Amino acid sequence: MKRWKPKHWIIPVIIIIGITLVVRSGVFAFGKNEVKADDSALSVKVAAAGYVDTVPSLTFNGSIEGATAATVSAKIAGRIEQVLVEEGQAVKAGDSLVKLEAVELANSARQAGDAVKKAEINYELALNDYNRYQRLFDKGAISEQQLDNVRAKLKTAEADVSSATANNSSAKQQYGYGIISAPVDGVVANKNATIGQVVSPGAALMVVQDIDQVYAVINVEQKELGSVKVGQQANITVDTYPDTVFTGIVEVVNPEAGSGSRMFRTKIKIDNVSSHLKPGMFAKVALATGNSVAVQTVPQAAVVQKQGLYYVFTVENNKAVRRQIEIGEVTGNAIVVKSGLQPGEQVIVTSTNRIKDGDAVRVAS
Repeated sequence: MKRWKPKHWIIPVIIIIGITLVVRSGVFAFGKNEVKADDSALSVKVAAAGYVDTVPSLTFNGSIEGATAATVSAKIAGRIEQVLVEEGQAVKAGDSLVKLEAVELANSARQAGDAVKKAEINYELALNDYNRYQRLFDKGAISEQQLDNVRAKLKTAEADVSSATANNSSAKQQYGYGIISAPVDGVVANKNATIGQVVSPGAALMVVQDIDQVYAVINVEQKELGSVKVGQQANITVDTYPDTVFTGIVEVVNPEAGSGSRMFRTKIKIDNVSSHLKPGMFAKVALATGNSVAVQTVPQAAVVQKQGLYYVFTVENNKAVRRQIEIGEVTGNAIVVKSGLQPGEQVIVTSTNRIKDGDAVRVAS
């Protein structure tokens, strides 16, 4: 038998060792690539599309106005002597707000009063003369012409009394205009009256607004007008109190569209005993248009907007899949989904601004 020499079996051994190393290095490399692939997947959180009961509604942006807003102005020209109120102060109708310098007015009123007294004295004298001449005429002691002259003096004195009384009334009224009073109950706002200021008749000095009841004023487009009716309930929110919903009732729907906007001005009355709502605040108004229904929603964080379209991402085979959806109104922290999702589907709610369609993702537990 022929024996193997060392130089003949060394070569096969080397070949086997080489193949083994190549296979092991390949497996190792594959493992490293697999780990690297797992590490590159983005960790995300998901939430299921759910249903909530909601009342169909129309949403509008509007503003708050006082139920009654009266502009306060002077009826006569004059210089302001005192300003008796401050902005935000509650006043009653008839309360004094501004006092004008009234020395001349007071003198005029006093002179008018004196004129009335003089006229009344002259009238009494004329009346006495007439009575005396009447008796003489009855006795035939004087002529009828003499009696007519005395009667004419009496009528003139009577007319003087009437004129003096009218002038006195006007003078007192002018003097009264020196005190500018609140025309309605309410709260003082937009005060621009200052001591020493010379005012002219009709110049606005401040506004008195009744805010125990206020209006949320909105503009309704023609296509939505059929869904808005007097007596309809509305929910109103303002940024100042984001967690508070104020309720109101549609009270006025303007029967004519605005000439510029072609929209219908609508006023919603709100009880405001707490005075939380202030005229001039911006408000969001939701008008209920039907009965409560169940609608599908997803968290706001799940929705991505791009070029006017809305999307969410679902997870399929560890990949993000972009799904176009049609959205409705916002309800709290969720958005109504009208179409594009099946009930109960999971949507990604984190890192949505970083994800692209087809990206590898890993759902965090």
